[in-house]
Amino acid sequence: MSVSDSQLHFTHHGAVRGVTGSCHPLHVADGSSLLVDIDLLQGAETSPDGAGPDALQVRFPLAGVLGLVVTHVHIDHVGRLPYLLI
Repeated sequence: MSVSDSQLHFTHHGAVRGVTGSCHPLHVADGSSLLVDIDLLQGAETSPDGAGPDALQVRFPLAGVLGLVVTHVHIDHVGRLPYLLI
């Protein structure tokens, strides 16, 4: 399959307003995607009550995700990996 740059786009589900919580699906034209990292917020970027179990759930559709690309294994990049399996 050939994919042009105009057919690729990211959706950002973390590390948008801060530096922790990297989670970015890279979408291609056929509706499939690669998930780049699976975030966990840390420090001041968590809610005032901390990150409870409900905050750890993956809240975007995983249909079409073909795989996970891990940039590195810091917890703010792979911390919700177990929640992909729930």
